[in-house]
Amino acid sequence: MIEDAYKKAYLPFVNEVLDANHFRFGVHFSGYLLQYIEKNHPEYIEKLRFLIQKNRCEILSGGMYEPILTLLPERDRNEQIKRMNEYIGKLFKTQPKGFWVAERVWEQHLTKTLSQNGIQYIALDDTHFKKEGKTDKDLSRHFITEDEGETLNIFPISKNLRYLIPFKPVEKIIKYFEEAEKKDKNRVELFGDDGEKFGVWPKTYSYVYEKKWLKKFLKALKDNSSWLTIHLPSEYIANNPPKELIYLRECSYEEMMEWSEGNFRKFLIKYPESNDMNKKALFLSKRVKGKFPEELLRGETNDALWHGVFGGLYLPHLRIAIYENLIKAEKKIDPLSFKIEENDINKDGEKEFILETPKLNLYFTKKGGTLYELDDKIKELNIQNVLTRRKEPYHRKILELNKIKNKDQEGINTIHHIAATKESNLDKFLIYDWYRRNSFIDHFFRADTTAESIYKMQFGEQGDFVLGKYNGKTKKTDNSLSLSLKRDGHVWCGENWEEVSLKKEIIVLKERREIQARYKIHASKELPLFFGIEFNFMFFKDGLKINKQDYKNHMKLQGKEFEIEEFIQNINLSISFAEKVQLWTFPIYTISQSESGLERTFQGLSFIFSKKDIIKEKIININLQIK
Repeated sequence: MIEDAYKKAYLPFVNEVLDANHFRFGVHFSGYLLQYIEKNHPEYIEKLRFLIQKNRCEILSGGMYEPILTLLPERDRNEQIKRMNEYIGKLFKTQPKGFWVAERVWEQHLTKTLSQNGIQYIALDDTHFKKEGKTDKDLSRHFITEDEGETLNIFPISKNLRYLIPFKPVEKIIKYFEEAEKKDKNRVELFGDDGEKFGVWPKTYSYVYEKKWLKKFLKALKDNSSWLTIHLPSEYIANNPPKELIYLRECSYEEMMEWSEGNFRKFLIKYPESNDMNKKALFLSKRVKGKFPEELLRGETNDALWHGVFGGLYLPHLRIAIYENLIKAEKKIDPLSFKIEENDINKDGEKEFILETPKLNLYFTKKGGTLYELDDKIKELNIQNVLTRRKEPYHRKILELNKIKNKDQEGINTIHHIAATKESNLDKFLIYDWYRRNSFIDHFFRADTTAESIYKMQFGEQGDFVLGKYNGKTKKTDNSLSLSLKRDGHVWCGENWEEVSLKKEIIVLKERREIQARYKIHASKELPLFFGIEFNFMFFKDGLKINKQDYKNHMKLQGKEFEIEEFIQNINLSISFAEKVQLWTFPIYTISQSESGLERTFQGLSFIFSKKDIIKEKIININLQIK
């Protein structure tokens, strides 16, 4: 993926501008991308060094691994910026003056952080300024802001240019500049956006390079250089005072404000899976003594925390990479950790139960008494990393797409205006969960409940255990950690609301990747319902086998032991019961937006173990081993 972007966007862009001596620009690379290019294409670094030496290019800093800085503690922010500044200094023999704010997610307190790290300017969207009542006419210069007396210059990024470059004909862009110049001869217009627009976004490689858009654009800039001047940002602020002092509220670019419902932090509320990743990073950060593990900084990257037109949170490989790095960091911070604690790790006001051994981590919620994170420290994998199926506003597009007809247009569409699906019949996968896809979920089913009705979320839950609160007690011995979860709840049986007590004890052994569970259910009388325990795991289904059988999308098996072999991540899981049970299993798919249209994404597998017998007194013993 990175190599493809390098060949389609980063390399051809620089090759084009190398011979355009009149063209000057600022550029930002994430730390990871720079590391990749340095390792695999050192000749590209040499080209950038040449442009920097000729004063035709300046490198903007950022957080080393492109975090949303507002979500990090001050210490982490400083570490991310310091490492990026030092890396740029080593690679390009220059100290960055500018800074690219990831996803332009801004909060005013970042002013002090950036200023104290030697940053002179940033660029934020004109949306930020318009929230303060500024108009296009007002945004003719850069501004200055401060926090605790520390100052920072801010350029407005033109939304008009973001939608013109490189999607519209060059003549239309020059006309835009001409009209701006007529209104104000000294007006500054700043374009700042994804480099992938120049070759990676749909149809852009053909349009920008094969059809010569960039070559025409560079020529047009030269042809109009008598009145159209190109500045490096740091050069401009050195020679021009700011327009005025301004304070900006928390904000991002217009599309992000729409996706996040006005505040980036709302992603952490809408998607608890996003919040879990962010809060695990903060949890580990507090435990760091001395030098930050590189993996912790990597685990603070932003892409998997949000979702808009890009896959983001919906892409399993991004979440897998976050957890891999956070688990690696944890092993460095506390390699022999063996403890159990109550801690409000996700900061929702309710403490969770955290069981840590040298081999495994288990995070349990009191709500539902469920397991929401299961870290295999050997494989450095969160097996519980499954995304819940949620309704998204754009899902209505699936029903509308057949009504949309292509119209003749100049140029090409931005990804914000692409309306397409990557496969037919996506509507049949629009299924929404009313609870999170955790594990050890306790169900009371009616006798007529089927696997299909559970998959489609069309079953009647007879108990109040799935979302009900469990009380917990913990115990630690020399060789094990145990958590006892209990709920005195109820089930619907006909028209009656019957009392049911459920207790489950979870035991984790110190030196083994093994979880033992013992259930005890007591009802006041016999109930014509059946009990099921649901697990959800981030196992890829390609090549997967259950008890040596090739996995099929919907399977029904019976037995005491179920051996799950997952080949992509090279992990085996064995779940065994003291008596014969029935297994229903099915895949979890979500429908999300991507830059090339709406797509179906595999999120993991659901496993429901049950025995269809009347409930009164029931004991269930489960043994789960990771191999």
